[in-house]
Amino acid sequence: MIITFGHTKGGVGKSLLAWHTAIALDVPVVDLDFQKTLVFSNSLRKQAGLEPVDIIHIENDDQFIDMFNTWPDDKDIIIDVGGFDMGINRIALIISDLIITPAIDRVTEMAGLSKFHEILTDISDKFDDADIHTRVLLNDISPSSKDFTVVEELVDDFNRFDMMESRICHRADFYNTMKEGKGVSELSKGKAKSELLSLVDEIMKIKKEA
Repeated sequence: MIITFGHTKGGVGKSLLAWHTAIALDVPVVDLDFQKTLVFSNSLRKQAGLEPVDIIHIENDDQFIDMFNTWPDDKDIIIDVGGFDMGINRIALIISDLIITPAIDRVTEMAGLSKFHEILTDISDKFDDADIHTRVLLNDISPSSKDFTVVEELVDDFNRFDMMESRICHRADFYNTMKEGKGVSELSKGKAKSELLSLVDEIMKIKKEA
C-alpha cells in the first residue's frame, strides 16, 4: 500500500506524521520534501544507536515512476510530499492508494485546503484513470478542543475529501521524540503514542477494506 501524506500547504505536519507513522509501521519513506526534515531526524536516530528509518531519495520524475512501476502490492511504503505543487508531487498523488491530508483547525487554514481540492480535481480531470480522493486528518489540534465545525463543514462541501476518525493533538512528545530521532510509538506510554497508534489502526483498516 502506498500511503502519502500530501498537501500543497507547508507547516501542517506532513513530515512529522510521515516520520512517526513510518516508525510505527516499520516501513520505508520516500522523502520529497525539500526541507529534508526526515533526513535530519534520521541522522539523530543513527547517533542514538537506533535502527535508522529507510529513507529513499528520488533524483527525478523518471526514477520515481520506475520505482513505483515495480513496487510490490503487498509492501507498504510512505511518501512525504513537499508543500508545493509540482510534477513529482502530482505523480505521488496519482499513484497513491491512500492520501492523508493533515489539517489544522483554524479558519486561516481553509484556503489551503480549498486550493488542494482544486489541485486534486485538476489532476483527476486531466488523467482518465485518476479519481483522486484524500482523507483529511485533524492534526496539531488543542487537546481541549471539541468543536471542529469549520473543518468538518468544508470536508462535507468538497467531494474529494473524507474526514478521518483519528485526531492528532498538539503534544510535546511528537516534537521531543523527533528531535531525539525517535518515534512516539517507541515510548512506553503517553497520549501522543495512543493517538498515533489509533491513526495506524485506521490506516490498516482502510487497507483491509480496499
